[in-house]
Amino acid sequence: MTLPPPLVPRRRISGESLLFGFLLILHLAPIWLLPFIPTQDGPGHQALAFILRHYGRPEAGILREYYLPNREALPNWFFFFLMSKVLGFVSIPRAEKILLTAYVLLLPLSVRYALRTIDPRAGFLAVLSFPFLYNFLFQMGFFNFCFSLGAFFCAVGYWLEAPDRATLLRTVGLAFLILWVYFCHPVTLAVTVATLLTLAGWRMLLALRSEGLAAGFRRWLLGPLFASLPALVLMAAFVGKRTGSKLSFLPLAVKLKHLAGLYSLASVSRSTIPLALALAVLFSLVAAFCLWSRRKRSLETGDGWLLAAALLSVACLAAPSELSGGGFINHRLVLFPFLVLIPWFATFDHPAWRRRAIQTVAAGLALAFLGVFAWMWSRIDEGISRIVAAGRHIEPDHTVLFLSYAHQGERRNGRPLVFRTWPFVHAGGYIGAEKRLVDLSLYEASEDYFPIYFNPRLDPARHLATVPLGIETEPPRVDLLRYKRTGGRIDYVLLWGLREERRDEPAVRKTLRQLAKGYEEVWTSPDGWVELYRARARG
Repeated sequence: MTLPPPLVPRRRISGESLLFGFLLILHLAPIWLLPFIPTQDGPGHQALAFILRHYGRPEAGILREYYLPNREALPNWFFFFLMSKVLGFVSIPRAEKILLTAYVLLLPLSVRYALRTIDPRAGFLAVLSFPFLYNFLFQMGFFNFCFSLGAFFCAVGYWLEAPDRATLLRTVGLAFLILWVYFCHPVTLAVTVATLLTLAGWRMLLALRSEGLAAGFRRWLLGPLFASLPALVLMAAFVGKRTGSKLSFLPLAVKLKHLAGLYSLASVSRSTIPLALALAVLFSLVAAFCLWSRRKRSLETGDGWLLAAALLSVACLAAPSELSGGGFINHRLVLFPFLVLIPWFATFDHPAWRRRAIQTVAAGLALAFLGVFAWMWSRIDEGISRIVAAGRHIEPDHTVLFLSYAHQGERRNGRPLVFRTWPFVHAGGYIGAEKRLVDLSLYEASEDYFPIYFNPRLDPARHLATVPLGIETEPPRVDLLRYKRTGGRIDYVLLWGLREERRDEPAVRKTLRQLAKGYEEVWTSPDGWVELYRARARG
């Protein structure tokens, strides 16, 4: 008589895994339930991706007349490559939703991966990453930078799997991950290299007595240094071409306030300010408990993370706000001291009560952020839908100029709808993502760090705007007649948010006079907030 095989106990899903999965699903829901995830630069990115998809087609002559390809190895190329090439089989709006889904999955999962390389029991700390998902930079539409956060944790986590084994295969693998970071964003590349070298250098210093300087350098620092070289060479070439660009600094007091209050999480609504401050307090309390528990112990390997957080805090306070054509540098750097503290927390044993407290508070703050954003996005989408509706009256293979007179939208009491970002300033890009058009308000094409740029002879930033960034000022300051002297066309002009009481302002009156002379109104939204004008036929 044969005995039945022993029963294998079913593996139960832990509460931490359930919470993690629940938060993932909730953070993905708005992406697919709302028609748009409204961000400041997102519409322009969609329009640019459409141009990249259609640029080489025989029927796209108007695109080749106004735009030129940028062949440089750009450090923000990743998102546009995926939108235009990898996901070329789906519509541009659907491709954006797929990529935002990938980002929402990538950041928490990469943090969890890095944590579990430190301690398999530390995965519960990944809940601290959820409040960072829809940060201020995301609301600005800086999707390449957002992807770089996940790439950062993938690169560091990969090195942590075997930090003292710099074999050729592992060094090449780490080099590819660091290159991925570069093609997402140069600021995160600098942070990634600095963090890797800090962690490796700290381990080398701890082992200095037993190994010596030369042996320690070969064991710990040589691999990360070699792996970083390809990306650093590309970075040097990119920055070297822009050494004469504008350099500006925020006041130190402002930087301190932003860092202390985790201000890079506050956006869209002022109610996010106390939520960001509460998360900063949570990190401070957890850090205080960790320091107290280690007060009588000697320095350990994991303290390299604390050193990295301190160095990144100093970098945040010392760095310029704008360098080599790139802006918002301090706003990006504010995130990293906090994100780097999460792996440091993983080097400690946390009692059950502290684990539950961290998860409860972090999950509560993440859901509070998400609730605010979802509510505000739904309100912003109402205005965007009206703008996109005007696109049905614009014929393809024409040029269109989108002018916003209410970048932040407006409440019923006349106050701005949105806090800190301008989700309507580039909203015309949503139309350019649906049909073959030249979007004269596409600011990306007037810069030198995107895959497409305007033909200098027809660049609206030079020949249409009457002041620097005049298309984006409120009200816009443009001269339609001056632009036509370049040989360029302005076939359609789309106005958003022009209230009756603003029509007597000098800049507005000038634009309306030119529209009255050469254009006819072809469509107006029921509420009057969207007006579409078409150039009159000549002769």
